[in-house]
Amino acid sequence: MSEPVLGNYVQLSEDIPKRLRFSRHAIEAKTIPDPMTKALKVVRVLVFGVIEEDGIPVDKVYSVTSEKHAQQFAPYLIGQGYLGRLFTITMRGRGYLREYTTMVS
Repeated sequence: MSEPVLGNYVQLSEDIPKRLRFSRHAIEAKTIPDPMTKALKVVRVLVFGVIEEDGIPVDKVYSVTSEKHAQQFAPYLIGQGYLGRLFTITMRGRGYLREYTTMVS
């Protein structure tokens, strides 16, 4: 896949760690197609404002729809505990078998 033209959203690639710093977060409702039925449905999404990606200053969005992945951030949402921290996220697998590893420093 070629690089996105606009680059407004963080893109993860399988088995390639992505280092991110966040400036803000929100939980938003988004309408997405169900991966199995293709019918539209509304889901709650954890959305981060990204200010640094792999050591480069950016103004992007990192959007999390996986509950299991969102739980990895839960301790850092309280009091914006993610501020000043570096999150290294690695994605593996596809579809419902997709797993995320999140390391924090």
